[in-house]
Amino acid sequence: MSIKFNPILGILLVMVATVLLHVSAAQGGRKEALVGGWKPITNITDPKVTEIGKFAVDEHNKEAKTKLDFQKLLKGESQVVAGTNYRLVITAKDGDSLHNYLAEVWDKPWEKFRNLTSFVECKLENGEQKCSFT
Repeated sequence: MSIKFNPILGILLVMVATVLLHVSAAQGGRKEALVGGWKPITNITDPKVTEIGKFAVDEHNKEAKTKLDFQKLLKGESQVVAGTNYRLVITAKDGDSLHNYLAEVWDKPWEKFRNLTSFVECKLENGEQKCSFT
């Protein structure tokens, strides 16, 4: 008698376990982030975080052939994975006007690896730019 692994059932099992962990955490009133979950960056002026923000703008400029000028970080989140993912709201100058951008960067310093995974301008709502993490 042989048992075969069904990859679809394996994926479903992982999804169910993830949902149960989130429901369990919500019901128990946990305040700390789950392992692998996103947590707010409390020191947004940390030089390492600022370096990540500048990297995001520089990489976007290379990829999109733009000339945005990094100004400051407004807020951010980090997630420990195989390295660290960063979600940052960045203010950058485009010509004479300031705009806010939502950037995601994957950083693995021990491998000297850093990758811009997403860079989008924040949405306009009622004439104001709104940046939110999904």
